[in-house]
Formats: sequence, structure tokens, C-alpha cells
Amino acid sequence: MTYDDIFARESFPITSVETPGKNVVDSLLRSVGKLHYAVQSGRRKWVITYSGGKDSTLLTVIACEVMRRNLDWRPNSIDIVYCDTLEEIPPMHQAALEFLNYIDTIASEENLPINTHIARPAPNETYWYLMLGKGYPAPHRSFWWCTERLKIKPVKRRLEELNHQGESFAVLTGVRFGESDRRDGKMRRASQCMGEGECGQVLEYQGALAPIAHWKTCQVWKCLAILTPSWGWPTLTVVDLYGDTPIRFGCWTCTLIERDQALDAVTQKPEWRHLSALAEFKQKIIDATANRDARVMRPNGVPGKFKVATKKRLLRELKELEQETGLALIFPEEEKRIQRYWETDEKGDSY
Repeated sequence: MTYDDIFARESFPITSVETPGKNVVDSLLRSVGKLHYAVQSGRRKWVITYSGGKDSTLLTVIACEVMRRNLDWRPNSIDIVYCDTLEEIPPMHQAALEFLNYIDTIASEENLPINTHIARPAPNETYWYLMLGKGYPAPHRSFWWCTERLKIKPVKRRLEELNHQGESFAVLTGVRFGESDRRDGKMRRASQCMGEGECGQVLEYQGALAPIAHWKTCQVWKCLAILTPSWGWPTLTVVDLYGDTPIRFGCWTCTLIERDQALDAVTQKPEWRHLSALAEFKQKIIDATANRDARVMRPNGVPGKFKVATKKRLLRELKELEQETGLALIFPEEEKRIQRYWETDEKGDSY
């Protein structure tokens, strides 16, 4: 069976979602089968949550290929939602935007009902506004304030906007078994019985369908490095950025991990070596959070928000970092909102 034969099939095998694919052909066959099942279940509008990483890139390509090949059972439309936290590691952010631009180009040239969307945090919930404006310390396990505001809420808002168009849709996500024990446990419980069709045939994880849940990591890489480029997709950029390191990309400002392997991997490349300055600035945020003198003490003696002087120092050093790296790390409008907050905040260094 060739890869093209897979898309031409009219029926697909039923296999447990947790059973790994035997090879790329088998994994692709099962993913296309899951998408076929979604359409057969009445979900003819697909919304893909795209992060720019390897898994969401693979999922996006497979779904768009179903549309491009003009299959009888293809969906009515595909909407791809990319969450731009404004803090993504620069080369990954650039690659994600270029990938979305490629999709826009083929959708226009081939007259396909595929649309891309970029979801961003609300102006009063950006990372720098909350930290340098309101004085939030670096996110940590006891005060994990970033993910909800930078990722979850922006995507939810965009999904709600798309849902208002009336047609029911399937949200497609690129989660896979084997990424973490915690996630695997949740996915196993979700796959036991979905209440429709064959139990476990199509994994529905946290309200979203996971068509590539069964793919092995090595199969994902092989597909992105060899197969999808043969279809014309610019996926080698993602392969080159990851290199040989099994890492997860995210925000360069992330302080929830002990060692930023993603940023380390990127800065090993000569063209991105100057980004090591980002890691140095992140350490300044960590040091300020750990410094009691940099924070306002609550009445109970527990360190609270950053002092005004600390916020001003970090903003100044952030602007210096922009000059050093040539990167736009904070928008002028964002900086103005921060300064307006300073001017109108009557509490200042008190609670």
C-alpha cells in the first residue's frame, strides 16, 4: 500500500488508540481513518489547535492533505488556530508564522476552505503587563499564573468565536501517547469508552479528537523529514530546529523548568547563538523573584508583588536586551500600558 492509496480508501481498520503504529504507513492509515470517522459522525468542520511543534505540524499536514486531495468525505472547512503567547522562542515563532503563511498561500491558490487564525493574550493579560505592570513574580508551581492567561484563555476565546458560526465542529489536537506518564493516564481513561461507535476507536481527549495519538516519536520525525516534504510541505524547518534533541518547545521566559533544553538546543546553532542572552535575562527574573528585597512584603510576611523599582529595572534591562539581540520582545503599546499602570496604581509598594 502506498501513501496515496491511504487517502483513496473508503473503509479503515478499527484499532485500539493506544496500540502504537507498526510503521509510518500503518500510523498514517489509522490517522486518516480517525478523521474519516469524525466526518462520518457528523463533524464536518475541523478546528486544529496548532502550536508549531512537531506533533501539531504533522496533524495539520495530514488534515490539510485530506482537504487538498478533494476526497468525497473531506470536511466542509478547516480552521487552524495558533496560540501566540508573545513569548515563544524566536526561531520557533518565526517557523510557525511561516508555516501558517504557507497554508494561507496554498488555500488561496487551490481555492480551499482552510483558514488560519492567531490567538494572543488579552492586552491586560500579557506576560510583561502582568509582571512589569502589576508586579507578578516569575511563575512557579505554587503560582502558575501564565498558562491560563497566555494559552488557554486566548484559544478558548477563538474557539468560541468559531463556534458562533453555527456549525458543529471537531477540535483536533496533536497529543500522543508516550509524552508523559500523567498525560498517558488521562488519555487511557478517555479512550476506554466515548459513548459512540467502537469504544476506543477514536480518542477524545479533554473534548478534542487526537488523530495521531498512536504515532511513535520516530515515526513523526520520519514523516516530517521525508514524506511530508515530498508532498511540498516545508516541514524540514521543524526537523532542523529540533535536531536530535527530544525536547518540547515553549516560552523562552518559562521558569517552570529547571533547565531550558529548548533554548539550549537553539543556541547551539551559529545563527541563533546570540539568543543565549535571553537565558541570562530569564535568570534575572528568577533572581528578582527569589530576592525578598525586590518584592513587597504582605502583612503576613510572605513576599508578594515586585516593587516598583524592581519593575522599572527589569523593563529597562528588557529594552537593553532588545538592543543587544535585535529582537522585538515587547510591543510599544504594551510598554505604554505598563507605564500607565504605574501612573494610576495608587498602592505602589503597599498592599
